[in-house]
Amino acid sequence: MPNKTRPLPPMQALLIMCLLSTFLNMSPSSLWAMEKVSFRTYPRTGMIVPNPMETAKLPTRKTYQVNHKAFDLLFFFNDKDIFGTILKRDKRRPIHFRWCFYKTCEESQYDYKKVIAEAFNPPFVDGFFTIPYPSYLPYGFQGIEFSSPD
Repeated sequence: MPNKTRPLPPMQALLIMCLLSTFLNMSPSSLWAMEKVSFRTYPRTGMIVPNPMETAKLPTRKTYQVNHKAFDLLFFFNDKDIFGTILKRDKRRPIHFRWCFYKTCEESQYDYKKVIAEAFNPPFVDGFFTIPYPSYLPYGFQGIEFSSPD
């Protein structure tokens, strides 16, 4: 027995046509909810910030640079996650990161610590790193700090 299909009602057909024409006329970048960020399109220097730094004082939509005696980092901060690249590094020393509970980054039991790179291990110069925000914690952070223990 042949399958008899009924045509769509005129209002549904019009709605589908409108949606299709809208999607086809949109640019590909506007179809995505996330903005693309590439360190290759940014200059090799960012806004130099103090280390440690208060996150509320960081201007939005900028790349930041941290200069330390053991490393130089360029990073982007989207109010949650951190994406960065290593500009210069002494591979004999590790690079550590800390989300600080307090603005001044004084030590607290609520701080979140992460190792970006161990000594003699990647990422090296021009290596990328990412630090996801620990969303499972029931509190927020007010500062960040990059360090290299001796």
